[in-house]
Parts: sequence; C-alpha cells; structure tokens
Amino acid sequence: MGQTSPASVPANVGPREETLSITVQMNNVSAEGVGDSAGKITVAETANGLVFTPALMGLKQGEYGFHVHQNPSCEPAMKDGTQQPAASAGGHLDPADTGKHAGPDGDGHLGDLPMIRVNSDGNQQAVTMSEMKLEDVKNHALVVHQQADDYSTSPSGNSGSPIACGVIR
Repeated sequence: MGQTSPASVPANVGPREETLSITVQMNNVSAEGVGDSAGKITVAETANGLVFTPALMGLKQGEYGFHVHQNPSCEPAMKDGTQQPAASAGGHLDPADTGKHAGPDGDGHLGDLPMIRVNSDGNQQAVTMSEMKLEDVKNHALVVHQQADDYSTSPSGNSGSPIACGVIR
C-alpha cells in the first residue's frame, strides 16, 4: 500500500524542461513621457527560441510593429527636431551592424520581431524568434508601434510611432 508501480506512470511524462522567462511591464508612451500601464509581455526562452506572449490593454483588431530596441529606456527624446515617444530607446537592436530592416526572417536587425496580431476578440498571438536567447535582449527596450510593419522600409518598417514600451530586465 502507498507504492506506485512503474506501469501507473504515464509514458509521456519525463523530466520537466525548465523555461527561463522575464515579465516585461509595458507602459503607454507619448511625446510627453511614459504613461500608465499598457499591460505586460512575457518573454520565455524555450528549446524553440524566445517566445513573446503579449497581454496588452487597449489594442484594437489589427497588426502592430514589434521590435527590440538598442537602449534600455522608454523616455521621449528629440528626433528630427521634434519630441518623439520612446525615442531614447534608439534604433532596432542590430549587434551585427547590418543597417537593414529585413523583418524577423531576414538578414537585418536582430530586433526585428514578428508583428503582434490582435483578433476581433482582442486576443493577442504569441510570437517566436528561433535564433534568440534571453541574453540577446536583456537590458534593451521592447516597443510596440502604432501600425503594421512592412518589413522592408528602413529603419523602422513604416510602423509608425511607439505606443507602448518596456525594458527587458
């Protein structure tokens, strides 16, 4: 009594794979500064790469440009002569100095992520980057832009101004 036989253990149960993850608190951003909470994005390192799972508030149905930026800041800054939201985040993360915005499957910026897609119910789809690790993105800003990314126009993919930003710590 009280013993478990090997036959009673399901065949598909094996050692539990540990997943490293970071929850990034996202805030609304404007030219005036960093605002209230926009929700969060969980970044998890898995055997398949990094999985970014958004839980953001206030997004309408559609697609939104999504990037890891160079600097660990979401503050506004002067850019092209005007105060811009989250401009202190700098450009897209590009440690290989490619200078190209080629999308998540291209040979450009490492920070070019797949778009966040929001359905009619407000549900947001997780995105995966197979070649990334948490160490690649720590201490960089994670930015959601106001419109879809065309994955070609340099430097930002024509995705508009940042609307939400958080720092991956």
